[in-house]
Amino acid sequence: MTVYQGTSFTPELTAAGYALFRAGVKVSAGTCEDLAASLRRRHGKNRTRWRLLAPLTQAVLVVAFLRTNLTYAELAAGFGISESTCWRGVREGISVLADRGRRISLRDVAKLAVKMGWEYVIVDGVHVPSVTFGRKTAGQRAFYSGKHKRHGLNVQTVCSPEGELLWAAAPLPGATVDVTAARKAGIAEILTSLIGVLADLGYLGWDQQVITGRRKPRGKEMSPAQRAANRLQAQLRCIGERGNARLKYWKVLATELRCDPGQCTALVKAVLALHHMEHDPFAALRAA
Repeated sequence: MTVYQGTSFTPELTAAGYALFRAGVKVSAGTCEDLAASLRRRHGKNRTRWRLLAPLTQAVLVVAFLRTNLTYAELAAGFGISESTCWRGVREGISVLADRGRRISLRDVAKLAVKMGWEYVIVDGVHVPSVTFGRKTAGQRAFYSGKHKRHGLNVQTVCSPEGELLWAAAPLPGATVDVTAARKAGIAEILTSLIGVLADLGYLGWDQQVITGRRKPRGKEMSPAQRAANRLQAQLRCIGERGNARLKYWKVLATELRCDPGQCTALVKAVLALHHMEHDPFAALRAA
């Protein structure tokens, strides 16, 4: 979907020093129209009489922000609006999407797994990079990931055996290890009673019913059977990286976040909602 309307567009320079050019965002028209309808309902609920941006234009603005992670000033120049208007439009759109994303629960994932006859789902952690959070050393250290050597957040995901992204937890500071983040999200308590769960070695000791690989004993070698079991488990589990890639398809989570930590949960849930609007994995569950 192109951001600019019309059959032709000539690149130009603005007085503020921005170079305007024609660009496109690969998102279905149905997704933009669905988001626009949600925005119209929000406007009606708030009794908004007039908006500078039409709901569909605002929906495209929100999608463009989440897909490209451009600054508000850059997006505002492209849409011909002020930076403050751009900020308000994007914030409102993210709020609307986040409300939809929060309604996607782990219990729905468990019901879908049973309905589809899956034998397991895949749990993994995603590092979302961010600017340095916290004014003091202790606050900054909480968001610094020693594994990734940068500041960020830890987002736990649940994917299908085919690698389809099903659910994403609220992000935690980047220093949080995967097994701790999974415990805080309560994933095992809901899923393991109905379906198997595969995870990598970062989740050792999480739950007895979670299937992880076997770590090599110190000073010893694993048996051929143990190595074969590790290979089989890794072959099944690695497909979950496709779901993580779906999450980071939206560049707002792949490049540095430039917002307060309190707003990161809304961004993750908004991206999850957009992914489900594009690739609806729960259609089979609603048809039941």
